[in-house]
Amino acid sequence: MQPLETITTPPDLRALLPHGAISNIARQLNISHAAVSKALQKGKPAHPAVAEAVRLIKAAGSQQVQHDLTQLKS
Repeated sequence: MQPLETITTPPDLRALLPHGAISNIARQLNISHAAVSKALQKGKPAHPAVAEAVRLIKAAGSQQVQHDLTQLKS
């Protein structure tokens, strides 16, 4: 069994999105908030909500900030 520090989990896109983005994506795609959240949790790139979330993350620069924070930790 691996120690908790070495277990890698897939990145959760929800954590990188700006506040209110899940609701905006849900309205834009005309699907429920829960469906968007679940799609982001699974992270399947073929889902339109995931594609929109990735676009928003790149536009907001959240991905770069997350990368910088992990660099500081190591």
